[in-house]
Amino acid sequence: MVIVNANIAALLTAVLTALTWAITIDLILIRRFKNSGSILKYNFWTAFLMGTNLLICLPTLAFFNHQSLSWLVRQAWLLAVVTDILTTGALIIFILVTWIMRLILVPSCFDFLIVLGAALNKGKVPPVLAARLDRAVELWKTNPEAVIIVTGGVAHGDQVAEAVAMGQHLQRLGVPAGKILQEKEAMNTWQNLENCLMLVKQRWQGPGTPKIVVVTSSFHILRAASYGRRLGLHWNWISAPTPWPYLPLTLVRDFLGNIRDHRKMAILIWAVAVILGETI
Repeated sequence: MVIVNANIAALLTAVLTALTWAITIDLILIRRFKNSGSILKYNFWTAFLMGTNLLICLPTLAFFNHQSLSWLVRQAWLLAVVTDILTTGALIIFILVTWIMRLILVPSCFDFLIVLGAALNKGKVPPVLAARLDRAVELWKTNPEAVIIVTGGVAHGDQVAEAVAMGQHLQRLGVPAGKILQEKEAMNTWQNLENCLMLVKQRWQGPGTPKIVVVTSSFHILRAASYGRRLGLHWNWISAPTPWPYLPLTLVRDFLGNIRDHRKMAILIWAVAVILGETI
């Protein structure tokens, strides 16, 4: 009876863990929100699910004596515990690294400031994107000769390009229109960087190589810098603070996006961990 109960408890915990991650993924796949209230609601539930995983699912999974479980339940338990430990551990490391990267010093002299776009909210600049633009203006004021490039096309059914809304926001903050370049075609971060590179080449008339600073959100900087390295861009990557009510959803979304970008390596690490788990 004890063994049967242990099998049921282990199986239920594995299922709960899988559901926690499945629902979280379902939440982060939502790209359009009705209003700011719904955004905050989804952020709350993301934080709640991740807290449930960290404080309940993971400790409970580790509690079981896997040697006492039946073979089938043990396999389910092993897959759940390996996946959860690796994913949760990597998420914690991801969060720590994003915070450490906020300490990167901004170059004292630069020629271009690139602000990466993000989804608009009914054609308006949302708080997460506004934080990027505010950070860019803060940097630009220390070097007002620099040109700010805003990048992002028309996405998610909006009637205006992200770059246009961003340019208008910058002007309201006091940046002259002549100091703003708009890249209005890009639909993702990779295209943001590629298209901005072309704009820089077209605009730059000075000697040598221009110094470029890229501003994006704290949760997004690792992914953007990773794309930059793959494109061979030796730019400076500066993070803007993300309003805390929006952190859970954005952090988990970009974390899973990084796993997707490096899925072959992630699958290899997971497979090795499962094989090693079988030998324990």
